Amino acid sequence: MSNSALVNLATVGSDELQAMPISAFTAGLEQMSAEGIVRFRKLRKLSGPQRNALEKFLVEHPDKRPGGAGGTEHGPAVKTAGGESDKNKKKPREAGIGWEILLRVIAWWEGMETDDVARAKGIKRKRKKKKAPQAAAAKTAALPVEKPEPPKSLSRLEIIQQLWGPGFSLPGGANFALFVAERANLKNKGRFLDLAPGLGGGMRAVVAKHGLTILGIEADAEIAAEAQRLSAEQGMDETAPVRACGPEGLEPADFEPADGHAAIFMRESMFAVDDRELMLAEINRGLAEGGSLILTDFVLADGVGTDTEEVPALAAWRMAEGSFSAPWTEAEYRHALAAQDYKLERFEDLTSAYLPLIQSGWRQLHDCLQKAKFLPETATTLMEEGAVWLARSQALETKQLRLVLIHATRASAGNEIEAEADEADAASKDAEEADGQI
Repeated sequence: MSNSALVNLATVGSDELQAMPISAFTAGLEQMSAEGIVRFRKLRKLSGPQRNALEKFLVEHPDKRPGGAGGTEHGPAVKTAGGESDKNKKKPREAGIGWEILLRVIAWWEGMETDDVARAKGIKRKRKKKKAPQAAAAKTAALPVEKPEPPKSLSRLEIIQQLWGPGFSLPGGANFALFVAERANLKNKGRFLDLAPGLGGGMRAVVAKHGLTILGIEADAEIAAEAQRLSAEQGMDETAPVRACGPEGLEPADFEPADGHAAIFMRESMFAVDDRELMLAEINRGLAEGGSLILTDFVLADGVGTDTEEVPALAAWRMAEGSFSAPWTEAEYRHALAAQDYKLERFEDLTSAYLPLIQSGWRQLHDCLQKAKFLPETATTLMEEGAVWLARSQALETKQLRLVLIHATRASAGNEIEAEADEADAASKDAEEADGQI
């Protein structure tokens, strides 16, 4: 392959990617959208020179950065000849803690004032109360002069844990993980499987409290490796092991032994699965009779996109996720579960409890950012991770997107026989009525 050849980085093999000249790697980046680069960076393992080339490329191409750092979607207010703002201009959005963090990172990256970035984005910042000059001067005089610390670097995994706590990659920490998992009967004998363990914190909390053994299979190889390291570090490498799934995703062998699992868990990831019917079928095959499927997922409010037009925040969320598969509505979920012979035990809307958990994560990260300065590669990663969670929270706030808890059990053979008998009785009655009419 020549250095100048254009390649699709999303489709090249791992060996080819590692051997690729930097010039060809950069040329491939030029063909990708900002969202494509975000997804590529999450899914592929890059060499040190490739990571450096990607950081340099993002600095030189602001339009390719995530979160709209270089975009003009919310440009400066247009003034009329008299100096008044355009009457048709939308009212600026007020910055929550998530936007406040991203505004500061973008401003630092661009070498701008945070207020200037906010105006360009159409964001209204909250104003802090000014302290009395004498009190402020006295406080400053009392503080010892310290040398500024050099900029620090945080990896993607470190940023994730700054958001959600050590060992966690989703909101809510141990308490929320236990709340979700305990919808299943954890006293049942059998295997337990987690199909989206992330860094494994929630899984380890369940194992520690209930004395179980849970196998985690994680889609992100980097996260899976760190999760297994954390489990080993806590002496739980045998009771809470985590491994990466194959390059093609989950396979039938991952659900073995068939009929052998007391519960299978899956948090905030089913919406991005292309063939959800197949996934539900494989999970059903892996569950023992009466075994539980416990999942949390993003679902659309009924009627969105048909009776009700989608709000812009929902489209922004789809783009930030890098997934073009549409989430289901509650009605679609119920129909799909019934078609796979699940018994639906619970369908609970957790949005009102979930949003504060996201906000709590933002506050933790905000405190971290206030205490230290970071290198450019940290800012890039922060904007990527922040853009996804900001888009999620804004979409959830519209109520067109919801976070739900679903508990379904695999129907027992007895239930299936009863259902077949009911269908036979109904068919017999229909036939008798038809004969009577004749």
